[in-house]
Amino acid sequence: MSIEAQSPRASRVQILHHRGRAFVTGLRWHPLGSVTGHMKEARQFGKANKLDIVTIRRTPRRIQAGFVARTDGVTKGMYSLASTLAGQLGESWIAAWRVSQDEDRYAVVAVHEGGIIPGCDVIGTEADIRRRVAQQRSRGIEFEEWYLPPEFEMGGKPLDVYELLQPSRLKREYRLRHLVFGLSRAELAQLAVAGIIVTGSFIGWSQWNAHQKQVELERRLAAEQKRLEDLAKMQSESGRAQPLQALEHPWAKRPSVETFIVGCSKVMYQWPLDIRGWAFIDSQCDGSQVLASYKRIGNSTAAELMAATDGICTDRPAFYEQGNSATLRCEISLPVAGDEALPAATEAQTSIFSWLHSFSQTPTLVEVPLVVPQEPALPGQPAPPPPPPPQWKLFELTYTTDLFPYDSFKDAPVQGLRLREIKTEFMANQLKWKVTGDLYAK
Repeated sequence: MSIEAQSPRASRVQILHHRGRAFVTGLRWHPLGSVTGHMKEARQFGKANKLDIVTIRRTPRRIQAGFVARTDGVTKGMYSLASTLAGQLGESWIAAWRVSQDEDRYAVVAVHEGGIIPGCDVIGTEADIRRRVAQQRSRGIEFEEWYLPPEFEMGGKPLDVYELLQPSRLKREYRLRHLVFGLSRAELAQLAVAGIIVTGSFIGWSQWNAHQKQVELERRLAAEQKRLEDLAKMQSESGRAQPLQALEHPWAKRPSVETFIVGCSKVMYQWPLDIRGWAFIDSQCDGSQVLASYKRIGNSTAAELMAATDGICTDRPAFYEQGNSATLRCEISLPVAGDEALPAATEAQTSIFSWLHSFSQTPTLVEVPLVVPQEPALPGQPAPPPPPPPQWKLFELTYTTDLFPYDSFKDAPVQGLRLREIKTEFMANQLKWKVTGDLYAK
């Protein structure tokens, strides 16, 4: 079996060749809710996401579509690897195997209750595929069969995938085809037959029970698809590749210290201490918005404040205290920093203390207890095992200073540090700054 190289844009999509047939992995799997109109639904989804090649899987429980684009090097007539295996191995299993003896390349496919799990139709390194298998196990999904290579040391049994990919075992339904507009007569006839079969199979209590399981499975499939989309967004914002576990690290989803300070400062520094008789009181930034409070003095008016601040922010001033006080609000959007290695707790505390002490600052660093939420159980199944405790510690950092935050953090040891809020108050004719952040460490 060989792997066909792909362009950088399509690195997720891989093509395997065996006995003159081409098998595609890395499809985007999406559940289809309509029995009689599932092809129309598939076309709408494909058009919205610029995906023009599809394979349709029909089971007694659900209809599912796997999408890919012709720009990924995929053509009509190739086979979906996941569909080919799912059609032969049943409705509940996970399989992983080595696809190249010369390179560190493994494949994984997983099916639960007849549905191919998004993110488990890919090729990657041994470490990546091992993590994906472990991730499914940690979520409490009870697969009926585990087909795993001995080097994983995770139990199960090896899979003879080459026997399952023999030409004599391949069916037309495993093939990929172009998405076209409109329904053919053959499709309409197939939909009518499928509608009668499905309608007759869901009766009484069994119908309700199966529906509940389907809703829960689709929720999990949608959640997995969202995880993949969130990872792609994180990679785009951080400007570098991110490991899958980055989605489980809270610091990876937050802006860096420098990004936070620069983004907040661009708005906070533009507020003058006096706007036509309105005196500055305080302002604060949490990374998503900047709020500034002003108080009316003398004969200044609300109309004058509105005219002076027109165009500075999208929101108009909000007045309170009988029109004597006002709040200005500006929204901001900051890119996330992505994942990074965490420093040791003692080393991180010593470094941040030493840095701020050198500026005559008096920081407070307090450890915060961490609670990992329990994953809910599937209907009719036992609760999954409790999640493992986090492999990191969290400390809340606070300090008050006369220095601008940019000055106090310039060249500071900020590995594992993320800021939560910057607040400034005008007191005794000078600005007082309060900085709050979270320090993540091992």
